[in-house]
Amino acid sequence: MAEPHHFRVLEFYSGIGGMHYAFNGSGHQGEILKAFDINTTANEVYAHNHGKKQLAQRNIEAVPMEFYDKQQADVWLMSPPCQPYTRTGNQEGSKDTRAKSFLYLMDILPKMTHPPNYILLENVKGFEESDSRDLLVQTLSDSGYEFQEMLITPLQIGIPNSRMRYYCLARKTEKVGSFVHPVTGTLIGYIPSLDTQSQEDTDGEGGELKDFVDGRKQGDRSGLSTPVAIKKRRTSLSSSMTIQGSQGDEGDSAKKPDEDMILSDPMLALKVEVLEKYIEFMDMEDERMKRYMIPDKTLLKYGRLFDIVKGTTRRSCCFTKGYYHFVESTGSILQMVTDKDTTVIFDEAEALKAKVQTNALDLDDENNTKALALLRTLGLRYFTESEVAHLMGFPITEGRFSFPATTSLKQRYRVLGNSINVKVVSQLIRYLLTCSLKQSVSEEEKVVS
Repeated sequence: MAEPHHFRVLEFYSGIGGMHYAFNGSGHQGEILKAFDINTTANEVYAHNHGKKQLAQRNIEAVPMEFYDKQQADVWLMSPPCQPYTRTGNQEGSKDTRAKSFLYLMDILPKMTHPPNYILLENVKGFEESDSRDLLVQTLSDSGYEFQEMLITPLQIGIPNSRMRYYCLARKTEKVGSFVHPVTGTLIGYIPSLDTQSQEDTDGEGGELKDFVDGRKQGDRSGLSTPVAIKKRRTSLSSSMTIQGSQGDEGDSAKKPDEDMILSDPMLALKVEVLEKYIEFMDMEDERMKRYMIPDKTLLKYGRLFDIVKGTTRRSCCFTKGYYHFVESTGSILQMVTDKDTTVIFDEAEALKAKVQTNALDLDDENNTKALALLRTLGLRYFTESEVAHLMGFPITEGRFSFPATTSLKQRYRVLGNSINVKVVSQLIRYLLTCSLKQSVSEEEKVVS
């Protein structure tokens, strides 16, 4: 049997090392040659966990192509800046200056003497509708790669966190052959199984994780191959991009992916873990409560805008870099007192606040004081940075990930919000770097001969 291939990996936009952990957990062997990022805080966290050897705090576009060629890396892992593509950003795509480094990589890729054989790109949902995506797939096609695009959420592998992301996996077929499964030419909503048997030949007893990841088997009932709308017609390669969902239901008339569909299906919801498995403490008397409790004025004025979850909940909102600083759409808040009705308590507090005659946020007002005391009975707090890291797949409970003591709490949330879900990407890397059975047999025949 042939020896496992030792991959040489370049990690672009390395952040706090999410891709590094994902590769290590993929089951493949190899080394990270260089990790590129210009964020000082992120690099400090990376060095704290992985050492400084691989770090290159340089602008990607400032590094000459010859340097990348000299590395002879066969894998590129990248998560370019998402701001040009987020729904809250300016959505300027390739016109945004923060896309400059990505455009540079796409420019040099066809010109390289030693281009990578494998590429994985992660970005926010919305990238798939950008001109940067068009450039990506055009460059890949022109350079001899086949590629598979996906929209995946951690909920699909049982993690109670909503973080829908776009992924593109590419293989240089002339060098390393095709994927385990033929590419679909569509944007799919599942991670293909590594089982080489046909879906019709399997009986569903090959393991819960495989069945959950590969939504093709359950068809529409899975909620994992959700159709997605294409907002606008495209030309060239883009015109062939459709979103694979139910058979015969794709294109402009289809629905956007809905993570709630996973939790609305009783069979699938049970495969998502409850949040309490990720929680560090649930006691309001815990000394850590002071560090993570909601400030009085924030709770009084904006408390109802929070997405509030309990330990028994099987979801949490996407944690962004604005968590702990902004209120809406930055991540969930944990309610530690689970036997109280959140809606009833907030209704009673609102009734008290309505009696305030002067400044609505006057904490000395008797009604505000009563309303705040009532809200405090819910035991609301921010998720700790360790809990967020755990939900994002970092090996923090195993003692293989931590923050430097010099990194502030706000900085920790910011760099986590800019990172990836390690466990999702680890499965994608595993799939990307695995040869098809036919290719494996061919390689073994070469060794024998």
